[in-house]
Amino acid sequence: MGVYHLMGLGLSLGTVTGPLSYLGYRYQRWDKEDQAFFSRSGEVKQREAGEKVGDVQALVLFTTQEVIVGRDEVTGKILFPRPYVVNHRGRISAGEIKSKAPMKESLIPFLEKTWPEIAGGRREGTIFWCEVDRRDIQKTFNRIARVIVALSRKEQWVNLTGGNNVTNFALQLASSLSGEVARLYYVQAENEQAEKCIFYTSERGYWVDIPVMPLVLSRVNRAILHLLGDSPATLQELYSRLCYHQEYGVLILNIPSEALLENHVSPMWTQGLISGTSEKTGPYTLGPQWEIIRPYEVTLEQARQQGVTIEQLARQEPWLSEQTIPLI
Repeated sequence: MGVYHLMGLGLSLGTVTGPLSYLGYRYQRWDKEDQAFFSRSGEVKQREAGEKVGDVQALVLFTTQEVIVGRDEVTGKILFPRPYVVNHRGRISAGEIKSKAPMKESLIPFLEKTWPEIAGGRREGTIFWCEVDRRDIQKTFNRIARVIVALSRKEQWVNLTGGNNVTNFALQLASSLSGEVARLYYVQAENEQAEKCIFYTSERGYWVDIPVMPLVLSRVNRAILHLLGDSPATLQELYSRLCYHQEYGVLILNIPSEALLENHVSPMWTQGLISGTSEKTGPYTLGPQWEIIRPYEVTLEQARQQGVTIEQLARQEPWLSEQTIPLI
């Protein structure tokens, strides 16, 4: 099983081809540092057998309808990618080229040349084009969340370089809340000329790993939030409700109220997930931070309940399409 790379895409070809060329270079070289770089990828049995891991199975590109269709929605004119430079890998080059075709047509030839280096022997590569609204956070998050959940059994790396702030915020938040993303990363351009380059411009300082800050709530946290959603409660009232609840009682079996306070209630109070007159005794209510998080949590839960794969999702929804390209 290979890696699914999720990333925002604007009008820069290098957003996709740059990191792909960097990964391909390291995958082909495969020295000790490269092996360590890819060491968290793949399945345990693959690593134990000394097999190469980290190959790219699919790309999921989150972009606007304009970019996907290749036409400006206001003027109706063809929307071309920004001018680019076909650079020597690992160096910044000159010689700017203007695209003569929309993004989909311009991007594919470069992918066909670059992707085979890290395709793990695959003869085809899959691209999922996901339409998002760069001005609507909730709508964009909804679609990104559904894609990430649909890929829950896959290894997912998220690139935060391309696209706009709305797309990258939604990607990062969905990564943190879902607990499904293995790696967040960003690729840096040294200067304006480097930003135009198709391939990676420097091995040193190009790739930046970003911590995936988990915001996944425990079952006890969720139980507390659910019960406080019904009505406020003091610490003892909350403890009693949990103990005698048909579903939640098993979660705090043999856990005294003092441990519930120290390990769950106090951290939730500090984070603003719950509020109360007193941190130690309550009475507690739902906090302002939970009111912010709840709509996103609901979206993720609804996506989980659907239980579809990304291929099934692409067949169901008009905003997601699947494309296969040859990697020979």
